[in-house]
Amino acid sequence: MLFDVNLWRSLQEAHKMVHEANLKQATAEKQLKEALGKIDVLQAEVAALKTLVLSTSPTSPCKEMPPGPKAPFKKGHVRNKSTSSAMLGSQQEVAVTQPIVRECKEVDSLLFTEFKAWKEEPTLERSCSFLERIYREDIYPCLTFSKSELGSAILEAVEQNTLSVEPVGFQPLPVVRASAVECGGPKKCALCGQTKTCKHRIKFGDSSSYYYVSPFCRYRITSVCNFFTYIRYILQGLVKQQDEQMFWEVLQLRKEMSNAKLGFYKDEL
Repeated sequence: MLFDVNLWRSLQEAHKMVHEANLKQATAEKQLKEALGKIDVLQAEVAALKTLVLSTSPTSPCKEMPPGPKAPFKKGHVRNKSTSSAMLGSQQEVAVTQPIVRECKEVDSLLFTEFKAWKEEPTLERSCSFLERIYREDIYPCLTFSKSELGSAILEAVEQNTLSVEPVGFQPLPVVRASAVECGGPKKCALCGQTKTCKHRIKFGDSSSYYYVSPFCRYRITSVCNFFTYIRYILQGLVKQQDEQMFWEVLQLRKEMSNAKLGFYKDEL
């Protein structure tokens, strides 16, 4: 059997071509695998950044980033720091964007109906639905103090328009000083029982006894007085406004009583 040199060379070339093809295929598969790994990493980074933007946005509550598997960094893959920094920079710009907020108001149909029914036959009786609600939700809580008996006396005097609130240094007429127990002491609030800087005092009608009150307690009293003053003006026909305008003024006065009972008050310097 004769050895064919040309055939042998052809077989060698064929083996070489097959070997090169296998090498190219292996290289292509490796590059494809690395590319897919890079895509997975980038997708994980984008998802993490989206979560971070949503969790730190002013319009969304701040939440911790949900736990998850770490991005599968492949050996030999170097993360593009400049791209990540640019993405983080844009994320921070989004996070500091503040939403536009405006104050809105809307007429509550139930409250407005009660007010209009009261205005047709205005009265100071507590039993009417309009005043009964305000007494329950605003007036009673506003004039509820640790010294309950004195608080009840103040409410009665406000209703009768016989309560006086005056600065401590103001004495238009000679005043007979009440006992320390009666007025709570010169720097002790007669309503809360705590030592405060009492700039005002109250008295009932023509009584010579007066009681020192703290700025906080004084504001709670005057907020109720302001409400009754406006209601009396309506009863006397002194308010020349549309029903809705008067209704909003009543709500503003109720808002002041609500703030006062929660501890927010204005103090004269």
